[in-house]
Amino acid sequence: MNPPQKGKPGDHAHDPRITQLEKAIAELNEQVKKLTDLAARAQADLQNAKIRMGKDREELGAFASENIIRRILPVIDNFQRAFQHLPEDLKNHEWVKGVFAIEQELLKHMTEMGLKKIEALGKTVDASRHEVLMTGPGEEGKVIEIFEDGYELYGKVLRPAKVKVGETR
Repeated sequence: MNPPQKGKPGDHAHDPRITQLEKAIAELNEQVKKLTDLAARAQADLQNAKIRMGKDREELGAFASENIIRRILPVIDNFQRAFQHLPEDLKNHEWVKGVFAIEQELLKHMTEMGLKKIEALGKTVDASRHEVLMTGPGEEGKVIEIFEDGYELYGKVLRPAKVKVGETR
């Protein structure tokens, strides 16, 4: 039996088995690197997908809320019109107070869903938030009367306020 030959460390050119093993190790290291990169990309893709799904879920919820709110806005308008034309002798009637409480509860729930009334009176007219139906004597470019309230949902105008705007004569 021949004793192992001594040479410089790492100098295994004389033994083909060691050369083969070193080559196999290098190939395995390359595969590990590729698989590690692939796993990192898959992890990033998964994280991005989770973020995208969360945004999609929020948008779907907002879209559903928007459709419901758009359908309920005329009901709110009708409550407000009814209270504007309430006969003086009924203003303190308990039944009317109850109906008013129902309207306030409805508005509270709508606000919780993200609905916000567009403040218009005295504001400079903004075509994206105000629909000008009339002009009349008053400070030019300022809303002087509101015919129908406008509303927005999370900053998106659902319905512009229908207004009268001042003009100089």
